[in-house]
Amino acid sequence: MIRSNYHTHTFRCGHAIGSDEEYVLQAIGLGLQNLGFSDHVMLENITQENVRGNFSARIGYFNSIRDLANRYQERIKIYLGFEAEPLKEYFPYYRSLLESGTIDYLILGNHCTLDKGILRAFFGKNTSKKSLYEYRDTLIRGLETGLFSCIAHPDYFMDSYLKWDYHAKKVSRDIIKAAIRYDVPLEFNFALIRRGKVQKGKELRYGYPYLKFWEMVKKYNAKVIIGLDAHSPDDLISDKNDEGYRLVNQMNFNLIDTLPFKKVR
Repeated sequence: MIRSNYHTHTFRCGHAIGSDEEYVLQAIGLGLQNLGFSDHVMLENITQENVRGNFSARIGYFNSIRDLANRYQERIKIYLGFEAEPLKEYFPYYRSLLESGTIDYLILGNHCTLDKGILRAFFGKNTSKKSLYEYRDTLIRGLETGLFSCIAHPDYFMDSYLKWDYHAKKVSRDIIKAAIRYDVPLEFNFALIRRGKVQKGKELRYGYPYLKFWEMVKKYNAKVIIGLDAHSPDDLISDKNDEGYRLVNQMNFNLIDTLPFKKVR
């Protein structure tokens, strides 16, 4: 059982359901001590329907989560964050959110890149070696900023890259070493465990977590944190999470349960 979950979405992203308060009540029922909301970051001049809320939605998000944190402070600690791509054009905005205390933390979810104002290189559909290395390079660039407290589903690229070849191993090794160097935990993500195994090339497996990646994480003794990646209140308490907990126990990771937020200077 876990005491904390820092990867929680809201209806504002367009692909999650439930009210913010319903997540809080389920978290309390589960016995969590810490609940972090980290909806997909809303970005000025970027529209991505059913992926992230419009920029105007951020105010309602901020107000709702801070209000819940105040109302439920005697029962659970609630934190406000974003899951954000390492888009260099928005690093100043991310920094301002953290420096001002508007949000508490960022988790790095490297889903895509930005090219001349257009989102490109969707890494969940990555099939080429070039895209694989771009995933690595942009992720590490994000770590170098010191803005991100956690790497969400660091093995995200294996959802579509179907070979555990030299390139997949090298990219994995480089990401893990960078996580250690910048002291940022890697998130063992439960979202696709709840969906079940699917055929990926010659393997019947989860899109992620990809267990060969995590065997490498264990070898390097990198810090690991569980992320439920909840898109509905019931995701917090789903029986389908049991398999994720079993795998975590089996792997015997260097596991942490409370996320230290990066101090931005």
